[in-house]
Order: sequence, then structure tokens, then C-alpha cells
Amino acid sequence: MKNEDVVKLFDSYADDLYRFAVSYVGSRHDAEDVVQDVFLKLLSKNLLFDRRFEKSYLLTITANKCKDLLKSKARKTSVDLESEEWHLEYYEGFTDSDRAVFDELMALPEIYRAPIHLFYYEGYSYKEISRILKISESAVAMRIKRGKEQLKIRLEEET
Repeated sequence: MKNEDVVKLFDSYADDLYRFAVSYVGSRHDAEDVVQDVFLKLLSKNLLFDRRFEKSYLLTITANKCKDLLKSKARKTSVDLESEEWHLEYYEGFTDSDRAVFDELMALPEIYRAPIHLFYYEGYSYKEISRILKISESAVAMRIKRGKEQLKIRLEEET
């Protein structure tokens, strides 16, 4: 892939990939590393993919990088120096209630965060999410359902 093609992809999708990675790994710094790894992979390999599905393909690579990071031994033994407050610079325009929902989403286990993010924030269908996360459609539906139930409980506890 040519450098200028990667730059165009970065300009078009870096923010979306970052938001997805934050929702998946739960850390702003780790999400930045994941997005960087995705674009380095594009630069280093001669990858060909259908331009109609480029965002979906990039989200799939991002999901795989997130899974790898969460499995890594270094990640499990490191200490996250981030504050508990989420940095939502990419979510300008959120109302206070939007931020409260997002904060509670980020407190959910990662198994629920990624499908919910892809469905509600990125607008993907269950079928598309199943391809991106490499899980069955029924698993996507169940994770979204259970995640929503947990979100509802957490939000009701706040009020």
C-alpha cells in the first residue's frame, strides 16, 4: 500500500478507530498504541482490500490488535497510570447524560463494550459486527443484550 493511501485512510478513519479501541481496551494510551500499530501494519504490508469495505476492514484489524494487547503478558503486568476520568476529546458535543452513559459503558467488561460501541456509536449491524469481531451473530446479539442490561442497572443505581 502506498504511503499516500495510508495517509488518506488515517485522515478518514483514525478518530473512529481510536474511539473503538478506547471502548475495547479501556485505556486512552493503549488505544493510541493500537491505532498506531494498525497504520504501521498498513505501511509495512502490501495489503489489498475492497475500498467499499475499508472502514470495516480497518475496524477488524483494530479489533485483532486490541485482542492481542489484552492477551499480552506485558499488559497484564503493567500498571495503568491513567486517571479514572475518561478523556473524551473525540466526543465533543456529548451532553452530560451522554457522558454518563459513556462512562458507564467504559466500566463494563470489554466483552460488552466493543459490540455496543460498534452498534450504537458506529451504526454497524449485528452481521457486520460479527465479521469485525469474528464471533457469531447470536453472540453479538447476546453481548449487546447483556451489556444493555448491565448498563441499565448501573444507570439506575446512579439516580
